[in-house]
Amino acid sequence: MRRELTWKAIMEATCNLSHEFAIGSGGSGIVYRAELPTGETVTVKKILHNNRENLMLQENSFVREVKTLGRIRHRHLANLLGCLSSNHGEHLLIYEYMENGSLWDWLHKPEKSQKRNRELSWEARLRIAIGLAKGVEYLHHDCVPSILHRDIKSGNVLLDGDMEAHLGDFGLAKAAAESRGRDSTGNTESGTCFAGSYGYVAPATEKGDVYSMGIVLMELVSGLMPTDRTFEGDMDMVRWVRSRMTSAAAAEREASLDPVLKPLERHEESSMFEVLDVALQCTRTAPAERPSSRKVADLLLHISLRIASDELWKESRTI
Repeated sequence: MRRELTWKAIMEATCNLSHEFAIGSGGSGIVYRAELPTGETVTVKKILHNNRENLMLQENSFVREVKTLGRIRHRHLANLLGCLSSNHGEHLLIYEYMENGSLWDWLHKPEKSQKRNRELSWEARLRIAIGLAKGVEYLHHDCVPSILHRDIKSGNVLLDGDMEAHLGDFGLAKAAAESRGRDSTGNTESGTCFAGSYGYVAPATEKGDVYSMGIVLMELVSGLMPTDRTFEGDMDMVRWVRSRMTSAAAAEREASLDPVLKPLERHEESSMFEVLDVALQCTRTAPAERPSSRKVADLLLHISLRIASDELWKESRTI
């Protein structure tokens, strides 16, 4: 906890958490932008206590997020700077400020990107996909015990000034061993309990996180939300993408690519189909058949490196 991150400083910087400083909201709280007297801008998340029934749930969310982010650091994870609590039981989480908001905003709120006078190019989207995969890989393979995020979605993929991806909102995160055994209160939990957001939800295992990551990959390529009107009845995003990827008609396959990005270079189109193939591997029905997050990161990095290699080869041919 840094000295300037005090309750008084945050209240003064946000006019007591006034609505004009709000930059987003979610199931667990409202997010504000605060410029401190030092000149540093931070993100402030106020944990909501909507009613007495979910008070314990929100308290657990706050404690879980502090415990999780307080012991890990990674380039592609949100950086928790500190936490504050008032005498009235109000909780604030202070994060490093993400200048470019969330991936969801860029993909599904065109006015946001238009204000910044730029589109989210395929090159930028692939870099975001790799950053997300590396962050999840760190949680699953480099943390002891491994950590399940349990709420991976485009709204929780935050973008800094360089459009680098940072996975945030660890209010549902749990250690893998805890998820399969007992929770912090000693109650037995099933390894297949459900958590997360509609459209991204899968059982709470490492492969559940991989499934959710596959959905985000589909969003990046198609530009569609998992809850888009295109997916009605028995059709969901995974089935929709699979039906187009297995179609013999080129027009059907191309319909899975975000029209905002067209016209596409040949290498861009081929790499988008490759990412969709990775996404379909991530969302296989049987969890055991899904790749690990480490494998996903390797596959995406390989796609990126192949594009870079092709570009260098083209440049050498023109010299």
